[in-house]
Amino acid sequence: MRTGCGFHGTRKQTLLSGVCGTALLLGFCLAMPVAAHAVDWHGLTSSDWTDGSNWAGGSAPGVGQVANISTGGAPGVTPVVLGVTGPANVTVGTVTVGQGGPVPGILTIQNGSTLTSTGTSRLGGAGGTTGIATITGPGSQWTATGTFYIGFLSRGILNIGNGGQFNAVTTVLGNIAGSSGTLNISSGGILQTQSFRGGAGTRQANFDDGILRATAANATFISLFSGTELNLLAGGLTIDTAGFAVGTDAASGFSGIGGLTVTGGGIFNLQANSIYSGETQIDFGSSLALTGAGAVANSSRVVADGAFNVSAATAPAIQSLAGSGTVVLGAQTLTITNGNDTFAGVIGGTGGLTVTGGSQTLSGVNTYTGVTTVSGGRLAVNGSITSPVATSGAGILGGTGTIFGDVTNAGVVAPGNSIGTLTIAGNYTGTGGTLEVEAVLGGDASPTDLLVVTGNTAGTTNVKVINLGGGGAQTAEGIKIVDVGGTSAGSFSLLGDYVFEGDQAVVGGAYAYRLYQGAVSTPADGDWYLRSALLNPAGAAIGVVYAPGVPLYESYAGVLQSLNEFGTLRQRTGGRTIDEPQAENDPAKAIWTRIDGTHAHFNPRTSTTGTEYDVDTWTMQAGLDGMLRESAAGSLIGGVSFHFDTASADVSSRFGKGNIDTTGYGFDGTLTWYGNSGFYVDSQAALTWYDSDLRSSTLNATLANGNDGFGYGLSVEAGQKIALTRQWSLTPQAQLAYSSVRFDRFTDAYGAVVSLDDADSLTGRLGISADYDSDWKDATGQISRAKFYGIANLYYDFLDGSNADVSGVSVASENRSLWGGLSLGGSRSWSDDRYAVYAEAFARTSLKDFGGSNAIGAKVGFSVKW
Repeated sequence: MRTGCGFHGTRKQTLLSGVCGTALLLGFCLAMPVAAHAVDWHGLTSSDWTDGSNWAGGSAPGVGQVANISTGGAPGVTPVVLGVTGPANVTVGTVTVGQGGPVPGILTIQNGSTLTSTGTSRLGGAGGTTGIATITGPGSQWTATGTFYIGFLSRGILNIGNGGQFNAVTTVLGNIAGSSGTLNISSGGILQTQSFRGGAGTRQANFDDGILRATAANATFISLFSGTELNLLAGGLTIDTAGFAVGTDAASGFSGIGGLTVTGGGIFNLQANSIYSGETQIDFGSSLALTGAGAVANSSRVVADGAFNVSAATAPAIQSLAGSGTVVLGAQTLTITNGNDTFAGVIGGTGGLTVTGGSQTLSGVNTYTGVTTVSGGRLAVNGSITSPVATSGAGILGGTGTIFGDVTNAGVVAPGNSIGTLTIAGNYTGTGGTLEVEAVLGGDASPTDLLVVTGNTAGTTNVKVINLGGGGAQTAEGIKIVDVGGTSAGSFSLLGDYVFEGDQAVVGGAYAYRLYQGAVSTPADGDWYLRSALLNPAGAAIGVVYAPGVPLYESYAGVLQSLNEFGTLRQRTGGRTIDEPQAENDPAKAIWTRIDGTHAHFNPRTSTTGTEYDVDTWTMQAGLDGMLRESAAGSLIGGVSFHFDTASADVSSRFGKGNIDTTGYGFDGTLTWYGNSGFYVDSQAALTWYDSDLRSSTLNATLANGNDGFGYGLSVEAGQKIALTRQWSLTPQAQLAYSSVRFDRFTDAYGAVVSLDDADSLTGRLGISADYDSDWKDATGQISRAKFYGIANLYYDFLDGSNADVSGVSVASENRSLWGGLSLGGSRSWSDDRYAVYAEAFARTSLKDFGGSNAIGAKVGFSVKW
């Protein structure tokens, strides 16, 4: 007889062998019903599944029939499309895409069409073939009621995208050794299955805004994958638990740059170490549980709006924590390695929390009771924790909340998130750690961080103060930075910017602050305060402590004024024209140069900071003089010159020391009338541009570098030569000079804003010189001259010195007004006065505080007439 499987039997066979053969053949036929019901795709007319002319036999497969796509057809066979012009709904038996032949079998389901296959369907159903299926668009679905193989015996690819959906009981990638299966889910595509697993072949799943939805509880919902076979692209993967408890096996971890979202109200239990770097999102009502080696440590952050359960994980660690759900620690300690978020939910359990990097904020009411360790990064408690806290190394504890546990600080405690109060409702022990306080340093009511300890304090703690732009002010009680409710036995030591009279001090604008235990009015209160008070030996406040830079800012204008002074006519010319009779054949022009050097010490009459300073100045000047007009009454000489100046000042005060280095350059103009009667009038004008560096030796810091300044001045001098003998004469003289200097506003290295309010000088000079002149003719008949003179001067400054503003605080300096001075000088000319050298040495002192302020210097010049 002939069987349905195509085998033959004979009457000569024994009954036993006939029965056995029939049974075997019947079993094979039941397992392989393809031959009896298969409909093969030819695609000779179009790509439309529903067009029967595209199928062998002239009609499309129906219910229970097998649909074979690509079964040995020649190249050019059209791919299959279900839903060419609109939705189409088809139900068949088994579907095989890629059954044989050199051309891949290709199936596309689109336009909201649905395909239901009731048998075991597969992609790549025969060796050496490729089967590709694509489900795309909203409403487009393929439902396989049995097991679905992607890569059954060869190569299979399933693409689900743009809202398309595939449904199966079990989905297998790479069924046997030598086969390969690839799953690509993107743009809202959905794979809905009870089990998603790998086979013995090559398998790869890529998710780019894909959804994997469970249809039943399954502890190994995702299984038998390894390495990077579960790849999360930029759009990531959503696990829709659909209310079930599902999970992975211990090997099926996720990788890639995308993120993982858990939704659907169920539990997703991750048992495998996953190395994906995107975000982990746990939606409200859903739970992500880590078990054993299950880990998401490489994920950029965990957003736990649902439940994040690490109670069964081994050494759980995440980068950052956000959301408003719950974290279940159990007895485990969760480590946050690179925090950059705020978690508003509740962390509970007997376990602990460790922060090693980043900046993590907790704003909820947390109930976990294990130890909180901050060994790196920052933990801000803006809500509350019941845990004891230990800081170490570079770890920072901050925030504006409450810690219902003891705190041990070997790292940093920094109250607030800028300015704020952190409360420790327990005891505080410093073990060499630091209390970091931000404050707008000013008076008692200055905004500041505050550490409140309701219990006791013990141990040692360093205090670092960061001034947030405060200009400083005089304090009374002080700025409270630590409030102690219990026994205040802890020692807090300021880490200052410098040491002032044996105590560390921190700079705040124009003032400096030191740290004291106890208020002025309640010295036994145990609290800690910053005060800018200057104390006498008995400890009473007698003033304020100015910052070390303030003496430099106070004296800065005075240093510039020392370069902006005017000399006398004789100092500029060496007397080469005053005493010389004008002859018709005298040269009408002269070039000249001179060098001045001065050392001055100033002990001002009035100084806000009690500053004294020494200034060394050097000036090189070169100019050109020429006859502008000559008459029987006298001659008018005009001149222009260029000058280059340097000044180096050493500034000293009780409050700090430092130096100011200035260079300047500028131009001068002169106009002088020489009367033939011996009367003269000399006028000068000068413009100078300055560049200055200010450095505090007390702070060992540069306060200003390359600060620009400008000065100008005018001077008028008049005198009358009175001849006593042919060689001796007296010249009474008077001079009035106005000088004004300015420098650009700047902000120093400690945030103090420095500007100049006033720095003008109006100085009068009364002097009388005694002169001795000698002339002779040399061997060639040319005249040579030698002159010697001495001058006594009185100086008086009619203005009030300078005022600088340091972050709103005015500091003034006014030198002694009345000075006296003596000068000795001389000149030597030859070749009918064509060449001349001249020099002068001088000394000046304040008269009221004789010698307290003084200056000495010398000037040397050379001129050539032509």
